Amino acid sequence: VDPWGVSLKYLMGAILAGGSAMIALFSHMQRNVMTDPACVDQEKQAAKKKKKKVKMSLKDSAKFLMNSAYIRDLATLVISYGMCINIVEVSWKAKLKAAYPNPNDYSMFMGNFSSVTGSITLVMMLLGRTIFEK
Repeated sequence: VDPWGVSLKYLMGAILAGGSAMIALFSHMQRNVMTDPACVDQEKQAAKKKKKKVKMSLKDSAKFLMNSAYIRDLATLVISYGMCINIVEVSWKAKLKAAYPNPNDYSMFMGNFSSVTGSITLVMMLLGRTIFEK
């Protein structure tokens, strides 16, 4: 029995179950909660539906986006971030593959690394909130 294959099947099963649960919950919310007058103000919903969107051609949209300094800066930031992450991640994962040739060990390390990263992020978010309040 291939332990990597078994681990992969469990992971994919968990992803499939989680995705199915989210789809079912979303469907329930749209059918039962969003149509319930006790939960949603019907006047506001009607007002939202009546708003008319401005239709722009592709050329007009591109011109609008290029004239916005904020959007240009945001696009530059996102593209630069993506390029940096790709450069660093490729070399980092190559070193990890050399350090953990067994796929189960590699997956275990990545899982632990993600857990630690998430925990540190949570702590920093909570600490940052108190630091910035002062």
